[in-house]
Formats: sequence, C-alpha cells, structure tokens
Amino acid sequence: MHILDEYEAKRLLAGWSVAVVEEEPASSAHEAARAAHRIGYPVALKVCSPLVTHKTERGGVVLDIDDEASLLAHASRLQDAFAGIPHKLLVQRMAPRGTELIVGARRDPVFGPVVLVGAGGILAELIRDTVVELAPVDRGRALAMLGRLKARALLEGFRGAPRLDVEAVSSVIEAVSRLVSERDDIVEVDINPLVVSTSGALAVDALVRLGHEAHVPKKRPRTPEGGMEKFFEPGSIALLGASRSHGKGGNIILRNLVRAGFKGAILPINPSGHDILGMRSYKRLTDVPGPVDLAMIVIPKRAVREALADCAAKNVGAVILCTGGYADAGPEGAAEQKQLVSFARSHGMRLMGPNSIGVINPGKGLATSIVGLEPLKPGGVALVGQSGVFSSGWGRWIAESAPFGVSKVACIGNKADVDESDLLEYLARDGQTTTIGMYLEGVARGRRFVRAAAKACRRKPVVVLKSGRTELGAQAIASHTGSLAGADEVFDAVCRRTGLVRVHDSETFFDTLAAFESLPLPRGKGLGVMSITGMGCVAATDACDEHGIALPGLRPATVRRLRQVVPDWAPVRNPIDIWSAVEQHGAAHTMRHIASCLLDQPDIDALLIIFVLMPESMFDIEQAFADVFARHPGKPVLVAAYGGTHKETRHVQEGFGKLGVPCYPTPERAVYALSRMLAYAEFRRGKKAR
Repeated sequence: MHILDEYEAKRLLAGWSVAVVEEEPASSAHEAARAAHRIGYPVALKVCSPLVTHKTERGGVVLDIDDEASLLAHASRLQDAFAGIPHKLLVQRMAPRGTELIVGARRDPVFGPVVLVGAGGILAELIRDTVVELAPVDRGRALAMLGRLKARALLEGFRGAPRLDVEAVSSVIEAVSRLVSERDDIVEVDINPLVVSTSGALAVDALVRLGHEAHVPKKRPRTPEGGMEKFFEPGSIALLGASRSHGKGGNIILRNLVRAGFKGAILPINPSGHDILGMRSYKRLTDVPGPVDLAMIVIPKRAVREALADCAAKNVGAVILCTGGYADAGPEGAAEQKQLVSFARSHGMRLMGPNSIGVINPGKGLATSIVGLEPLKPGGVALVGQSGVFSSGWGRWIAESAPFGVSKVACIGNKADVDESDLLEYLARDGQTTTIGMYLEGVARGRRFVRAAAKACRRKPVVVLKSGRTELGAQAIASHTGSLAGADEVFDAVCRRTGLVRVHDSETFFDTLAAFESLPLPRGKGLGVMSITGMGCVAATDACDEHGIALPGLRPATVRRLRQVVPDWAPVRNPIDIWSAVEQHGAAHTMRHIASCLLDQPDIDALLIIFVLMPESMFDIEQAFADVFARHPGKPVLVAAYGGTHKETRHVQEGFGKLGVPCYPTPERAVYALSRMLAYAEFRRGKKAR
C-alpha cells in the first residue's frame, strides 16, 4: 500500500483533466519563499507528506499568508512541528471563494470501483450529504448525482446567488470515476475540498492511495453457469438421511414431498434399507437402479464426503447439502467447504448449501424443507434467501395467509457454489415467475450480480431486503471517502443502477411483493384516497408527502359527482373523509360511488381505500367494486383496514383478494408499497426512453 502525497496526487489528477490549484513544492523555508514570490501573495502553506493525511486537524495548514516574513516564520514552525516525519512544504495560490464539495472514489471489495460526491471541507463527515454511484459514470449520471444532493440548492443559486459551474463539477466526477475504473492500482481517491465557483471547479487538496491487484475485487473461480432447472424441476429426488423417526428432518422432508404432491420418484436413502412411509428405501444412493436428478443430503458431517462421492458416481446434477458446520463454523469449516465445492465442480454437480434446507416449487409439488409445511398456493412470486426461514416459518405463514402465490423458493445457506446470481439469472428466465424477492446478507460475486440484476429488472421487479446495513464497528480509512462510501451506500448505488427495489425490513418486503404481484405498475404519481375515518386521511397525507406521492386536487366535475352522496356541509377534497356519506347512504353504495368518481379523474393514477373494520364493513365487496375496478385496469387499487375482528379482517382480505387488490393493516404500509412500485415504474420508463 502506498499513499501519494498531496502534490503527487494532484499531478496524477491533472493528467486526467481535473483542474488543480496552482502550487509548488519546497524543501526549505527559503525555497517556499521563492515559490510564493513566483505564485504571488496571498498564499497557503501546507506540510506535504503521505504520512500526514488530515493536515488541518494536525495544524499542518496555514492560509492567507500575505508577505515573505510571515511565510518564513510559518514555514520554520511547520518544519519544526513535523521534524520527525519525512515531508516537504507545499505553497499554493489561495483558491477563489466558492462552495466546497468532496469528490472521491474507492474500490469496493465486492462491487469494484465506486465514485462519490458530497458536501466537502470540514462538513464532509459532519453532515454526510453524499451520493455514491458505481463507476464509471458518464456526464449525465454525474449531473444526476449532483441533483440528489441536499446541497444542490447552493449549486443552483440559493436565494439569488449566481448559479455555480455544475458542468465543471460533473466533469471532475466523470474523470475521477474513469481513473478508478481504468487503473486497477488505484484503491482510493479523495478530493476535499473541490472548490466550485461560477466558472470552474478547482481541486485544492487531494489524496490518492495506490495498492496492488489484491485490492481488486476477488474473482471466485468460474463456476458452471446454469443447472438450476434440476433443483426446481427434478424428475427424481433422493433423500440421503431419510428417517422413520417422526421428528427428524429426514422424515419431515419425505412427508412434505408427499403432502405437496410431488409426481416424480422419491428415493429414500437409509443404511437400514427399511421402507419409510410406505416407500422403498435404499441402503446407498448407488443402489438406486434409475437416474437421480436431485439429491438432498441430511446426514452428519462425518458422512458427507462419502455421500457426495455416491452422488458423483450416480451422475447427480444437483445436490442440496443441509448439513452445517462448514464456513458457518469458522476457518477450518470454510476450508472443508472449499474442498467439497471443488469436488462437486470437478464432477459437474451444482451444490446448494451447505446449511441449506433447499427449495420449494408448488407447481411441481416439490418441498424439501425440514419443517412441516402446508402446500403453498402456486403463483408468480419467487423467494431467494440466505435464511431457512423462507421455507419454514415464513413458508407456513404464506400458506396460511396467502398474501400471494409462489412460483419458487430457494434457501441458499452458505452459498458455497449456487448463489444469488445463479438464481437471479434462472428466475429472470423462468416463465412461472413474475416477481422476485431476495433476502441477502452479502453478495458473493459483485460484478456478476450487477449484470444479473440489471438483466432481471428489465424483465420483472426484483425486491431486495439486505441486512447488515449499519456496518457497526467499521473503521474509516485514510480519507473522507473511505468513511462516507460504506458498503450499504454502495449497495444502494447498485440498486439504483440495476433497478433493484430495495426495502429495509421483512414487513415492507412482503408488503411490496404483494403489491407487485397483484397490481399493474402505476402510470403516474397521483393517488386518490378515500377514508371512512379522518385519521386515515391524515396518515395517508403524511405518508404520501414522505414518499413523494402526489395527491391531486379534485376537479369540478369530480366534486359535482361526489356531492351526489356527500352532504353539502362536509368538505370534499383529496383525501376525502367519507363517513358522513356512509351514514346517509350506507357503506357499499357510498364506497362504490366515491371509488368510481376518483378513478375516473384522469390525473389520479392509483386509489387507496381506507376501512375501519366493523359490522358495517361486511358487505359484498366483489359485487360493490368489481365493475368499477374493471373499468380502470391500468390503475392500481390498494386497501388499508384499521382494527376489526379476525372475521371482519378475513372478510375484507378475501373480498378484495378476489379482485386482485392487496390489503394492508395501515395506510402507511399501503403507501410505502405503492412508492416502491412507483420507483420501479420510473426505472422501467427510463430504460425505455434510452
């Protein structure tokens, strides 16, 4: 690792068309005085050393020196203060006044080069107003980065101030992004401050760290791509570790397969050779007479190597390894895992796991979970997770509550071989899958993941819940860029670049998947809201403001139609409180009429209906709304329902479920799900425009 001093760093940047402040290095106070005379007073004087990275905090910067006597005195003081550190002095022309930004880049260990822009100077880490993007970026994307800053108003001319040269800033961002992308030895670049005026952008201070190829994102050995079909559509499945004991995973898996209705051959493997659940059992996999497409291994770790050897002998194409104690258990286990993967690849097998409880495909009656499951309703949502909870607790919840139908589920465990990129590529092509949901704790191959995500998102929405957002304990490195462009900010940049729809908790994950699976993409940001309670109107308004969703004013024609049910004394606006109309005309007639009025208004692109669950809510929902919604197939409708009994909740959920309308327990959750759909719709429209 090598850090360039400030002068060297700026010479490098100047070679990439970044304008830098005029300056000269000096080895003594008298050389510094001669440099100042050539540059012209006033000047700045700095200590210049790769070992002094935060000069201001250490008293290594003096500004506005007006004469030679002052310069000589300050130079002598700096040399004394840093006598124990190899250094030189740097004399600089005082930069013009302007707004200070930071522009930086670094090499992310997973996703590779990224570029950053934000508020600079001493405020860089104090206010953390930054935007990160994958590098390289072109001029248009660089300008878009500036547009997302909170400080953009200062650039555009705040309170009558002149507009600053944002084009010059975008050029610097573009140049730095190309530098870190094209030179693998660049680990980090930090320009802070970049002083922006009305006629340019000038790098006043800079730091560059050089490394070697070890700092380029490590490429995993190339794996055989594809091969996912046998995990989800096998003609036969062998269970190594099948058991007659009711509580063991090797018994539960068999019962799940039978309950789900798997039509292929189920082949229990157990050393005893006794029949299990009425199925013939084999002592070893090699005793099976016919072909085996998928093998699931649920046995102690000590027997796994022999089991894999049997899979290789039978030419099994896909293996799910449920056994844990590998990379999840420490370095020794990680080394053993690596050996297993090497063996599998050498025999043409794809390996899911270790520590995986496998897959579900309701359409094929396939369910390999070690937790008892009820059959899931087939549908379009595919779920990929690093946790077995998708095929256990959440699988049971989905079967009971049916928020959507399921096409595929994969619990990928340690991701030794099969990882999120393999599955994303497969599910993007899968005709049964219309919406993809992913829970990630990390990404195995960043660049491949970016390519796979971009391709998938052009075809269908991909909702991602990624944990590890806070990076507790992460240490800032030499520059501000290192502390500001953390892994979570980089993953946000990946989502923006590829179209991934990011959410931050399991509640919004399932809410958003339900919205995508049920509803058409909204054509615009206008939402109409009707609520049987004033609280719902206020809650929806706050949520819309938070998420950038518009609440169009009601047009005169809409108001006239609404007055057919709303009393003259009651206000008519969007959101509309409908309780007064319900009292006079009943819930079914009132809600049907008002929903029709709002959906008919052209600039209302979606509708939110807010219930308070009570006996008056128990009307025939399908009869009331079916033809209204059918007249507006391109406008999504969402429902939020406060309170109520279990019976009333089920009535509303089932009634609207028949119409393809998702129900949420609060308006805030419904609005959030809609906001995620809007973000994806804008991404798709942007792709089409390009």
